[in-house]
Amino acid sequence: MFQVRICRFVYSIVSLALVLGGCATGDQKTVSKPERARLWVDVGNASLLEGDPTGALEAFYKAKAEDDSLPELHYGIAMAFYFKRDLNQAMSEMQTSLKLKPDYSDANNAYGKFLIEKGDSKSAIPYLSKAIKDPLYRDAFKARTNLGIAYYKIGQYPDAESQLSEAIVTNPNNACVALYYRGHVRLRDSRFKEAIADYDKATRKLCARFGEAHVALGIAYIDSKKYDLARKKFLEVQDQYPGTKFAEQAMNYLRKLP
Repeated sequence: MFQVRICRFVYSIVSLALVLGGCATGDQKTVSKPERARLWVDVGNASLLEGDPTGALEAFYKAKAEDDSLPELHYGIAMAFYFKRDLNQAMSEMQTSLKLKPDYSDANNAYGKFLIEKGDSKSAIPYLSKAIKDPLYRDAFKARTNLGIAYYKIGQYPDAESQLSEAIVTNPNNACVALYYRGHVRLRDSRFKEAIADYDKATRKLCARFGEAHVALGIAYIDSKKYDLARKKFLEVQDQYPGTKFAEQAMNYLRKLP
């Protein structure tokens, strides 16, 4: 997938060079404004992948000058503002994207996530529910994860566990966050063994650097009165995350262990 995106980026750069620089032959193709805009959107998306939201915005604004009616453009602008930690502007642009294309699953999922972060999880549910119903949405597991989180935050725990479990089954290799929140649901119900299993899986393989899950696993050990395992886990957190909030949390719990 990454190689495909890189190829699209290179193709877009080459195409833009030809479009903007002209062609020496007499059979130069006329490129429409929407086509030029889509090329700039591809460049902006590539900048986002490279972790450069400011560079992405530069490309997106060039696309906007060509054609302001592309839902993918406003989605990209929204994500760039989100990565720049401007949630209000990100939400405004995502709303524009959804006005242009109400069944845009990526936008429905992202807007639902934004609403959760804004503290309005209840309002996020319709958007996330719409995204998971799209049979062609390749990242539906992300929407299910976010929907599970929304249900968890408003206290609908059975619905939360159902959605999180489905996300885990659908994409087990990328289910770090879903496992983490399902662990919360199960720990809340004093299902210690199941919660510990979820938190443990949320700290392995691709999830290995998920600091929150490591701390949560230690807390689950405390709640289940497995103090030696809790002590071992918190010492591990201090070793792996020196000078971070996770190390500080681990130290606080270590001080309170019997």
